[in-house]
Amino acid sequence: MMQLEIRRIQKTGTSTMTVSLPKDWVEANKMKAGDPVEVRVIPDGTIVIDPRVKQEKVETRKTIWVDEDETKEHLTRKLIGAYLGGFSVVEVRGKERLSLDLKRAVKEISRMVIGPEVIEETSNTLVLHDLSDPIELPQEKCVRRMHLIVGSMHKDAIAALEQMDEELASDVIDRDADVDRLYWMAVKQHNLIMSNRKLSESIGVDIYGSTALMLAARSAERIGDHAEKIAGNVIIACQNRTKLGKVTDIGELSARSLSTLDRAMEAFFRMDIRAANALIDDAEVLAKDCQNRMNDLRAPGSAAAIALASVIDSISRTTMYAMDIAEVAINAAMRAQ
Repeated sequence: MMQLEIRRIQKTGTSTMTVSLPKDWVEANKMKAGDPVEVRVIPDGTIVIDPRVKQEKVETRKTIWVDEDETKEHLTRKLIGAYLGGFSVVEVRGKERLSLDLKRAVKEISRMVIGPEVIEETSNTLVLHDLSDPIELPQEKCVRRMHLIVGSMHKDAIAALEQMDEELASDVIDRDADVDRLYWMAVKQHNLIMSNRKLSESIGVDIYGSTALMLAARSAERIGDHAEKIAGNVIIACQNRTKLGKVTDIGELSARSLSTLDRAMEAFFRMDIRAANALIDDAEVLAKDCQNRMNDLRAPGSAAAIALASVIDSISRTTMYAMDIAEVAINAAMRAQ
């Protein structure tokens, strides 16, 4: 890593100002006198000098060596980490033949995240190539899509609770995988934008905007997890034939929570401080109502009461994550003003 250097501006001619380039940087990029460079002025006042003028997309590679005691779960975590790191080509290698379980872990990544496909396979090697294009599926589109999915998941999870519909609850759980795929895509794009300002300019999102979108995506992903948790409670109740009784009031709490989520997303994309503050005030009241209802249910201690308390807790947490999105909206709006 190059050390920070302070260089003085020099005047050459009547109006031209120049700054010399570090020799190590010039040599590292194999440049010589007369070679073109791209000079871009960033809104924050930074000047970027890029030696890659009109250069084709550069592939970034990552090799993952499989340990002798490697498990499928451990390899999956490494693969997700490499994906989030923005590597376009990931090679999984082993000194010996890879087990079927480890090969399945690599192939399953294609279904877990957006983009990577297995393009090469031998007895001890698999190569993944990320074919996704951040420009085609930018962070904003990911977050908007996540909002629609988690909203429908929550709504259907409550419907499954009211109707004791195990099949609908299972469908809600299946949809959480789509939310995770979009979330990981949003995080990966944020990491790419952090390391590639050209991409930031192509998408039209600066580092601050990318961070805000990633935070909104994280809250949306958590909301999806709680919709999945509600659906899981429904499945357990159905399988145990637990009678939950009337849940009308829970449906009302849920509707208020979903309204809070919709308002939060609208305030986020519009950077509407007034709307964000209003929904946070309303959400605080809703969170207290949820807490009071949980306190009422915990007293009897029956299986039905415990299940319903868990559902209300998820509704409350959904509300709080919506509040987090509203706070991100306020922070982004204050920075933009």
